[in-house]
Formats: sequence, C-alpha cells, structure tokens
Amino acid sequence: MQSRLLLGISVLLASCSVEPPATPMCRVDAAQRESTAGAAACLIKIDKWLITTANRHSEKFDLPGGNAADSETAQCSAHRNTWEQTGFNVEVGAYLGQTETGLRVYDCRLPPAFTAELKSYPVPDWVNAEISAIRLHNPYELEHHDWQRGDELVNVRDWFNQVAN
Repeated sequence: MQSRLLLGISVLLASCSVEPPATPMCRVDAAQRESTAGAAACLIKIDKWLITTANRHSEKFDLPGGNAADSETAQCSAHRNTWEQTGFNVEVGAYLGQTETGLRVYDCRLPPAFTAELKSYPVPDWVNAEISAIRLHNPYELEHHDWQRGDELVNVRDWFNQVAN
C-alpha cells in the first residue's frame, strides 16, 4: 500500500513539473554565418513592430539575448538566448551592431506565420525566470526610461530601420 502511495505521489509530482523542451539546433542564415564569439541578442521585426521582453524585476523592455555559453558563437548565443527567453526558434541573420557593453545584435527572423496581429505573446512556463512579458512595440513610442538600458534605445531604433520587413 505504501509503495502504491509513493508511486502515485511520484507520478503526480512528475506531471506537475514543467520541463523545458530541448533547445533547438542553432539556426543561422548560411550567407550570414560568422565565427565571432560573445554575448548577443536578436532584433526581431514583425511589420513595423519590435519584439521585446520585459524584465520581471524592473518591468523595463529589452531585446531577447544574453551571454554566450562555452565555445558558442555570438549568433548561436543570440539564437539560444532568444529561445530560452521567448520560446521562439528564430533564424539568425545579419550582424546589425554592438552595444557599448559589447552585446552583438543580429537581425533575427520568425516564420511567416508570425504577424503583428498579436501585440503580446504568452511567456511559456519554462522560459527564463527573469522574463515577465513578450510584447510588440513601436520602438519610436518607447521612451528611454522604458528601456532596460535607456542609452541603447537610439541604437535599437537605428538597427530596426536597417532591417527589411
């Protein structure tokens, strides 16, 4: 009887845990592939909108991205961090620029099924715990105090203009 109870509790606990899916293979546009290493982020443009993540603690917005893992290229860092923060399996394209802190920013693409119809996406339960929201913004309607590192917003707007729809 006791073993059945323990088995039942184990099954119940296992079914309640949210296991993240396996990280997808790094997807990089073959014509844009580079070997540069380092922290990186994705600038994802949908029509005239920018995909942003909101930091759970500050509620300020940012591009999905972060530090590189061991021996990971910056493009694969952008891909992996975007997956971990949004659940989006992007294709990493052209290098757009670098922030003052050394974060490399890339033009990243979603499949055509993503449209600007939704202005907010649900944050999957398994994504990075620092993310509280995934939203589309017009980067020209954001103020410096809305952005995680306000001094980068001018660069983000310039990079946004470089990306074709």
